[in-house]
Amino acid sequence: MLRASALHLVLLAAGACGGGDHPATSTAGAPVRLRLAALDGGEIDTAVYLGRVVVLHLFTTDGMASQLDDDQLADLHRREPRRVAVIGIAVDPVGYGIASAWRRGMGARYLIAMADDGLRRGAGPLGMVKTVPTTVILDPQGRTAHRVERPLARGELAKLVAPLLGAARRQ
Repeated sequence: MLRASALHLVLLAAGACGGGDHPATSTAGAPVRLRLAALDGGEIDTAVYLGRVVVLHLFTTDGMASQLDDDQLADLHRREPRRVAVIGIAVDPVGYGIASAWRRGMGARYLIAMADDGLRRGAGPLGMVKTVPTTVILDPQGRTAHRVERPLARGELAKLVAPLLGAARRQ
């Protein structure tokens, strides 16, 4: 009985920490469309990036785990600006001033959007975001190809995106 209880606690703890990669097939599901306020003003609309791989990285400005992923996001943004759109989404309700200071401090050059209340509540097309950081990778048709609910492992983002690049339209 003690073993079963201990196993149950371990499984509960693993679920609370985020599960890992939850891939969805690229051939099923509707395209994900998000329209969010851009940190730099205006709106970021994922529909604009159809034909490209889109990396949505949901983070908080005070989360160290989220900041660890920044190197991979920046590298992908630098290497594949025509075939990949990297969009960071600040999910904490910090406001533009703090998010802007975070961006300057991190040196992030990719797009940054501000999550709205609907996205924070799980009412948007991404569903409930249980763990931050969460990285959602959309295929060139805008459908979820991968969902990673934890910090990215070293080199993981490039490995997940690489197979999708063949389908991305070259510009």
